[in-house]
Amino acid sequence: MIVKTAQYCSELLKKSRCRLYAFHNLNHTREVVENVKEISKWQNISDNHTEMIQIAAWFHDTGFSEVYTGHEEASKKIATRFLEKHKFDQNKIEIICNLIDATKMPQTPKNEYEQILCDADLMHISTPNFFYKKLFLRREWELFCDLKMSDIEWHKTNADFLRTHSFKTDYGKKVLEIRKQDNLKKINEILKYFH
Repeated sequence: MIVKTAQYCSELLKKSRCRLYAFHNLNHTREVVENVKEISKWQNISDNHTEMIQIAAWFHDTGFSEVYTGHEEASKKIATRFLEKHKFDQNKIEIICNLIDATKMPQTPKNEYEQILCDADLMHISTPNFFYKKLFLRREWELFCDLKMSDIEWHKTNADFLRTHSFKTDYGKKVLEIRKQDNLKKINEILKYFH
């Protein structure tokens, strides 16, 4: 099912308006799927259970193909239609929809699987790539949300987000949090030059 899902979601993200997004595109989705595998392995989640988290990761941003705000609802509908068509287990479809729901900001995961997807979705904030990823997000917000910020406002927004965000899984708390704090220090260094 993961292979079929990957093919379907890749095509959707490549051919829909998602291809115009600088951040919420196929590259981001692929990264989230890889992050799910990395975190699940560290958390000792069985392959059977990782399957559902990976499927949810593939679908979690597909709703951007229809709407920008509230895309999670659209993502759940797209996932449900596709999975029902392939006679996927109804209980598993519900779990996958709950997983997608958990990624809505502010994140509200209710179990370990949802925690894994939430951390996988925001793992970029703990990587050295964070600084160029946030440029993509800034551009996307300017174009699709009409949200323009000065440089200082943008850096402050990112600093506030990193300061108030908390990873949910043990992996997030023990591994990703340290790297995220490094990025926060760098933003704070940048902000010193705006005073």
